[in-house]
Amino acid sequence: MTQNDANTTESNGNRISRRHAIGTGGAVLTTALAGCSGLTGGGGSDSDNSGKSGDVNVDYWMYFGAQEKKEMTELVNEFNKKDNGIHINAQSVPFGSFLNKLFTAVNSGNAPHIASYYASYGRHLKPITDPIDDYLSSKSKSAYFDIARENTKIDGNTYALPIDVHGKGLYTNDKVLEKAGVDPDFSDWDSFSNAANTIKKKTDARPFSFINWKAGQAAYRAYIIALTQAGGNVLTGEPGDYKVAFDNEKGMQTAQLMNDITGKLGWDSQKFQSESARVEDFVSGKLGMFIAGTWSINNFENENGEIPSDLSFTFKKPFMFPGEGDNVAWAESNSLYFPTNSNHTEEEKKAAVEFAEFATQNNTLWASAGGHLPAAKSVATSKEVKNTKLWTEFDTISTMYEMVKDKQVRYQPRTGIHINSDKFWGPFIDMYLHNTSVKKGVKNSATSLQQALDRQ
Repeated sequence: MTQNDANTTESNGNRISRRHAIGTGGAVLTTALAGCSGLTGGGGSDSDNSGKSGDVNVDYWMYFGAQEKKEMTELVNEFNKKDNGIHINAQSVPFGSFLNKLFTAVNSGNAPHIASYYASYGRHLKPITDPIDDYLSSKSKSAYFDIARENTKIDGNTYALPIDVHGKGLYTNDKVLEKAGVDPDFSDWDSFSNAANTIKKKTDARPFSFINWKAGQAAYRAYIIALTQAGGNVLTGEPGDYKVAFDNEKGMQTAQLMNDITGKLGWDSQKFQSESARVEDFVSGKLGMFIAGTWSINNFENENGEIPSDLSFTFKKPFMFPGEGDNVAWAESNSLYFPTNSNHTEEEKKAAVEFAEFATQNNTLWASAGGHLPAAKSVATSKEVKNTKLWTEFDTISTMYEMVKDKQVRYQPRTGIHINSDKFWGPFIDMYLHNTSVKKGVKNSATSLQQALDRQ
């Protein structure tokens, strides 16, 4: 990914607009900020559209850009070269308008056969997508990591196939820590706090940023990690009856900790010079540590697409926050869904699933495309993936693999709403930057989220 990543809301600071549209299931259409999967997607066709006469043509919408777009396009072209009577027509749709266009396409009877989106959005997308259990091969039912596979199911039915598992961790700038004489092996909040205070005292760098991008979703994802370790939850209940659960003591305490980082602790600035300022500061040695995604390593690249030679960093499990809760990190999966379209034939549906199985079970390049751990177990542990720098040198994918294997990752609640919306998590950015009080910020966030849940 690049700093213009549309794949992650954390690289796209545009505000989210929401509008209602008449669509399947009365779904709310939203202009989204990207979650972590691609960069700025363009429009138009991306694959070789020279399918043979008689081929089953399958339309695929993707929001990936830059390196991820290149790797997915390569997978599409590789599949098309198999000459098995199926031809995939891949088209890029900008992430910012992806959901709106998808809901509109379904409503107008023009939906593609396959569409990329996040595994945690299955319930949001259920009204406009079809289950695929009848078309799955026996191999696919056990091909993926359990957590990824389970998060593509809704009410026991499979609605998507996972491409990857990506998550958030703690990046540390080795030079900054070495200059401060800090031990990078943090075992708890006390040792982490001591390290941060030492960096503050002995270097010119700011010790720690809770967020990596000026976007509500960046704050939301980091907040989930800290809140879970404190023993709290964002939501409780079951689908259709979710209740906001962070407007209590633990939720307030975690929000206050976040606020203190830019307040009384003095570990980070209350200003963003640009939306990517924290990334830039980390790369330049002005920031010692921050919470960011496995894919964020691509934001470190220079104009030549390389990690600067003078940047030495480590990616760690983010299990240093206070509390007696679970040591788990936020995670997500780019996935392939199958939009509803009455014009799609059985032959086309089978062909769409066949391609999805191929793309999610032969994607060794996906590991190097954007810091993503392939969701298929055999791919994730293949020599090709284990020999990448992201596994052997930078430790992003290898650390992600350890967390997935040890059940130390957790997906966000799967609701029927667009839960990543800045409408809900913008107040957390305001709290972090001291533009609002913790009490008011949490209340505003919790109230707007509960109202949206109640309207489902």
